[in-house]
Amino acid sequence: MHTLPAVLYVGSDARSVADAWRESAEGLTVESATPPVDVGAALADRRFDAVVCDSDDTFDGPAVVEAVREHSASLPVIVLAAGDSFPLATATEFGVETYLQVDAGTDRVATLERLRPAIERRREERRESTMLDSLLENVPLSIYVKDRRSRHVRVSDGMLGLNGPPYLESPDGKRHHAPADLVGKTDYDLYPPTLSEGAVADDRHVVETGESIEDRIERAYGDDLEETYVTTAKAPWRDEHGNVLGVVGVTRDVTERKKYEKQLERQNERLERFASAISHDLRNPLEVALGRLEFARTDGDEEHFDAVERSLYRIDGLIDDVLTLAREGEAVSDPEPTDLASVARDAWKVVETADATLDVRTDATLLADGGRLQQLLENVFRNSIEHAGPDVTVTVGDLGARQGFYVADDGPGIPEADRDDVFDSGYSTSEDGTGLGLSIVRTIAEAHGWEVDVAESDAGGVADERGESEGREGERATGARFEFGEVGDGPSDPTDA
Repeated sequence: MHTLPAVLYVGSDARSVADAWRESAEGLTVESATPPVDVGAALADRRFDAVVCDSDDTFDGPAVVEAVREHSASLPVIVLAAGDSFPLATATEFGVETYLQVDAGTDRVATLERLRPAIERRREERRESTMLDSLLENVPLSIYVKDRRSRHVRVSDGMLGLNGPPYLESPDGKRHHAPADLVGKTDYDLYPPTLSEGAVADDRHVVETGESIEDRIERAYGDDLEETYVTTAKAPWRDEHGNVLGVVGVTRDVTERKKYEKQLERQNERLERFASAISHDLRNPLEVALGRLEFARTDGDEEHFDAVERSLYRIDGLIDDVLTLAREGEAVSDPEPTDLASVARDAWKVVETADATLDVRTDATLLADGGRLQQLLENVFRNSIEHAGPDVTVTVGDLGARQGFYVADDGPGIPEADRDDVFDSGYSTSEDGTGLGLSIVRTIAEAHGWEVDVAESDAGGVADERGESEGREGERATGARFEFGEVGDGPSDPTDA
């Protein structure tokens, strides 16, 4: 609903001016206040869009304006000064927007009529300003305005706590708790150089070309931030003449969206693995069983029944592994602090280890699903015993500088040409294996957000204090080493652990 701008007219003859306005003019609602009325109380009782102080020697005009400023620092004030009743310097000090010299013969109604467009314009400006203030204070987005030199002019409250605590900490450790703390600062003052360089380059592109940047997804940085992503859109900030004054930008957290996308990618990969296991790995033993059964019907040789039995057991094992692959692939949503050494020893007890030895060299605590971590370790342990022999030594330790852990053995190792294939469904060098054991390992690792790499161990991580170890045939052993750590870091140097 549209309402007229309201003016509080303060002066010794204010009532007469207000009555005359209502009789002969329109476009404003004029209320009167005759000193010594409490101007502050009048402003508290009703909302006004401007105050006119018609100052003469009968009252203290500066005191009236001071009362207005105590109520509001931004409410427009117009001073009509008769003689020396209200010095211009004092008006400037109080932030008076319009200052006019008048005398007893000045037509106050005509003066108000001339001032009406300015009052209406300031009303609209204040309304837009309050809308912007409400937006910046309450919308949970990082909204900012920068000048042509990438210095922040206005920022939203949401910029401070976009990805973490309710403050923004700069690389030098200074914490910014209020939007005003960011005004005048560039990205280099607030963020690491690696992030600031790209942001300022984008600002420069927008300023120089007048072109917007939309939905650019970036990795976010800051304290306690891990796998945090934001999307940013920037547009030119233009004045009323179309000149580019700077940049207006909006950044929002899309971490959950990225996590969902990664989860979908993992699910699609698992579906492909299931399809491979069902279409290829299950079909082969099934075809063997059917073929042997046909031979058995012909000649009744027990050898064929033995082959059918082996094929059926293999199918049964494949089914178990496929079900495990399905169960373990869901993302770990509620990891708990888990003692790696304790889980490793529990996993070792479940595996048929023969004369193999477990060497635990870690006291690390991981955020993990304990049961799924044990399943991962069981599968790696079985892989080592199956391929390195019954007297293998398996070591579990920390990755050193890189966050994570490794499982290594002192067996013959995995040829470099095969290391990219060992996690594929159906890959196995054993006739009895299902080829899904290490695929399950990769699936559990990805469900935790870990990356798994295969490397060559330094004698399986079991070298003596001199760093020397002999293989089973008197040659230096290399062994297989499986590393589980943060995504993107790549395999570690085995000598670091």
